[in-house]
Amino acid sequence: MIRHVGIVAPALMAFVISGCSATSTSTTLTRPGQAEQAIYRISEQQAFTTALEAYAALYPKQSVDDIVEGGRRGYNADEYSTFGDAWWHHRILVIPAIGTEPNGNEVRGYWYDYLGGGTLSARTKRTTGLIEFIRRRLESMSVVVTSVRDGQYETDGKAYLGLKRDARDILPTLPR
Repeated sequence: MIRHVGIVAPALMAFVISGCSATSTSTTLTRPGQAEQAIYRISEQQAFTTALEAYAALYPKQSVDDIVEGGRRGYNADEYSTFGDAWWHHRILVIPAIGTEPNGNEVRGYWYDYLGGGTLSARTKRTTGLIEFIRRRLESMSVVVTSVRDGQYETDGKAYLGLKRDARDILPTLPR
């Protein structure tokens, strides 16, 4: 019995300390159930605007922060429970890419990478909502490609800054 307590107690403490956290990752580069890769043949302006539209549609009252990870740019927002005791962190990167179409033509475009995690329940809207919104919005601009590699951003990105404003308040200020 003592031996079992010695094993169970540390496991229980880790569970309590972690706050039952979960993580989720998703991308538009690959499609569910398909092996091929796809990027969106869109401008940088449309790529960043679409990401902000996703935040505005799903999390309109959440403060959107600008992030840079390595050479990649994007946004993050934190979602809190009503009482502030549970949370979920949403991070989406807007990634420029170059790929090759099946006919050999080079394509420039963008794809998105999502990472989320926290102690709020991992509901479908929370774990895949932003990526699914983007997929639906940009499906007609999707191009199947091979040999995907990093591309270059078209601008310094200052026109698409969230500046810790609520997502719904950012969209009207963006260039169209």
